[in-house]
Amino acid sequence: MADLDWTFHAAGDAVAPCVLVLPGGGYEHLAVHEGEPVAAWLNSLGLHAAVLRYATGDQCWPDPLEDARAALRALRSGATPLPVDRRRVSVLGFSAGGHLAALLATDTPEVSGADPDTFAGRPDAALLCYPVTDLREALLGRIPNLHVRSGETLLGEDAGDHLRAELSIPTRITAPEEEPTPPLFLWTTSDDAGVPVLHAITLMTALGVAGVPFEAHVFRSGRHGLGLADAEPEVAQWTTLAQRWLASLGWLD
Repeated sequence: MADLDWTFHAAGDAVAPCVLVLPGGGYEHLAVHEGEPVAAWLNSLGLHAAVLRYATGDQCWPDPLEDARAALRALRSGATPLPVDRRRVSVLGFSAGGHLAALLATDTPEVSGADPDTFAGRPDAALLCYPVTDLREALLGRIPNLHVRSGETLLGEDAGDHLRAELSIPTRITAPEEEPTPPLFLWTTSDDAGVPVLHAITLMTALGVAGVPFEAHVFRSGRHGLGLADAEPEVAQWTTLAQRWLASLGWLD
């Protein structure tokens, strides 16, 4: 835990579920508005939160995943100041942080480039906000991927097709009776110019094919990187919808 750069936000002194927050930023930097303000919202729901400033920068793979794994392990082992319900640890990520959250939600010990000894299991739920989901040059085998920059930063421009495919979330979804994917909540906007809506749609397609339960919302309009979307009333509904979803999982009193 000493090597991680993160902050803890307790909802109180009682044992409660905890959410690991992963800000976005294209694996180049971390967006401040997708960190501490989100933790404050989670605290208002009675949930503990931990904001992780995972590794970023050119060709930073596999450091972001190993940081997220270490954080998940610390939260579950009681190695943080938070009184965490260790059976209910979730992850919430935005944009590239959504990609990292989804990697954690579909994690296995065998991931190219990552140390298998760092594997920490999967979170108990995941919330993905306008997530990057696919690092390949084409979506669904034929549609040009209009957002490849996050993948190029993470892996380098010369990364092989096999690695790009392995770290694309739709390829990692498995049927519930195999390696269960935790409950998923995701949202985006239909005109997101940063990470096109097709990233979310291809993930929804993979989840549907595998029979994995999920909840998804595509709002009519909204720029990329809205975070809590306080200034966009239509999109700001996502926090209420997420609250209801968390309540349906039994995470809220």
